[in-house]
Amino acid sequence: MRNLVITLFLVLLLMVTVAHDNLHLGPVSELSVRYHFNLLSWEVTRFPGKWLNWLGNALYPFSQGSQDESQLLQDYFQLGQDIVKAQNELNQAVAASSDQASEMEQRLLRLLRDLKNLRPRAEEALEATITDVLRQEGVPLSAGPFIFPPVDIALDRLPRILVTSPRDHIELTDSILLTPDISIAERRELEERIYAEEDVSALVENIGGISTYPAIISAGSLKGALVTASHEWLHNYLFFHPLGWNYNSDGQMSTLNETTADLFAQELGNLVYTRLTGEEPLQPPTGRAEPCPEDRFCFNQEMRQTRLQVDSLLDQGSIEEAEAYMEERRLVFVDNGHAIRKLNQAYFAFHGTYADSPASVSPIHQQLLDLRDASASLAAFIHTMQGISSYDEFIALVQ
Repeated sequence: MRNLVITLFLVLLLMVTVAHDNLHLGPVSELSVRYHFNLLSWEVTRFPGKWLNWLGNALYPFSQGSQDESQLLQDYFQLGQDIVKAQNELNQAVAASSDQASEMEQRLLRLLRDLKNLRPRAEEALEATITDVLRQEGVPLSAGPFIFPPVDIALDRLPRILVTSPRDHIELTDSILLTPDISIAERRELEERIYAEEDVSALVENIGGISTYPAIISAGSLKGALVTASHEWLHNYLFFHPLGWNYNSDGQMSTLNETTADLFAQELGNLVYTRLTGEEPLQPPTGRAEPCPEDRFCFNQEMRQTRLQVDSLLDQGSIEEAEAYMEERRLVFVDNGHAIRKLNQAYFAFHGTYADSPASVSPIHQQLLDLRDASASLAAFIHTMQGISSYDEFIALVQ
C-alpha cells in the first residue's frame, strides 16, 4: 500500500513539475530543444534505485553499520569538499604537466567512488531527520512513522534553467530545464540567439533544487542541503493545496509560493541543523536591512538600487539605455567580488520571483514576515498559507 501511494504521488509530481517548468514547444523551447533536460528519463532511472536501496536496507539493516546520522552526513559533505579540492589540484597538475597528475587522478576517482557509495545512506539520513522535525512541528499529516508527502531527496547534479523576459519590462515568460552539461559557451550562444531571433531577454542560470520526486538538491554543505530540501519538500506539500494549485496563475502567486517556501525552509532547516549538530539556530530574518557602511560595497543595497533604476528606465521606454546600464552595473559587481555572468531583464525576472531577493521589488517578503510573526507556530503559518488561492485573498488576510 505504501509503495502504491508513493507511485501515485510520483505521477502527480511529474505532472506539476512539467507544468511549473513550462516544458512546451514554443519558439524559445524550439531554439533550446537540443539542451533540454529529460526529466522523465531522470525519474525512471533515479526513482526505482532509491526504493530498491530502501528495500535492501529494510531486509539487511546490519549493512548500514552503527554510524550515527550526524557523523555520516558530516563525512558525506566533507567528501564533497575533498573532491572539489582534489579536482582543482588535478587541474593545476595537468596544466603544469606534473608527473603526479596520474596519481592525483586516481585519488580523485577513489573519492568519487566513496561519495557514490555513501550517497544513498546520506540521503536516507537527511530524509529521516527532516521527517522527524516535520512531525514534531506538526506541519504534515502523520500516520505512525510516516508523513505525507514522504520526504524523498536525491543528492544529484542539478539541471540548469533557461529563463526569458520581455525586453521592455521585467516579467518571467519562460522557464525551461536544461542539461547540467551545457557549457558556458553554449549558454552564451543560446542566450544571444534567443535575443536576436525572438527579441527577448534570456538567461541560462543555476538552480539550488527542484521539486521532482525525489527532489533534486545540491550538496555543497549540510546546512545548505537541509534548507534546500525543506524548500522543495514544501513545494511537494503545497501541490495538494490551493496555494500550490495556483502557482502559475500569475506572477504574484509564483512569488508567494517561492517566498513562503524560502521562509519555511530557513526556519525548518535551522531546526534540523540544530538537531544534527547541537548548534544554536540562527535568528529568523526580520526583513529590516542592516545599514550599509559607507566604506563597504553592500550587495543587497546595490542590487536593489540597480533594479529600481532599471525599472525606471524601462518605464520611460529606454530599453537600450537600461541594457547598457545593467552591463555597466554588472562590471561594478564583478569588480567587487560578485561573479555575475549576465545581468539583464531575465536575471531580474528569475531572481525577482523570490521576494526576499534584492533583485525583487515585491512587498510579499515583508507581508509574509508579518504574517509569520502573527502565527502561533510554523505549522500554523503554513496551514494558513496553504489555503490561499489568490494574491487578493492573501492581501485581505494580511490586512
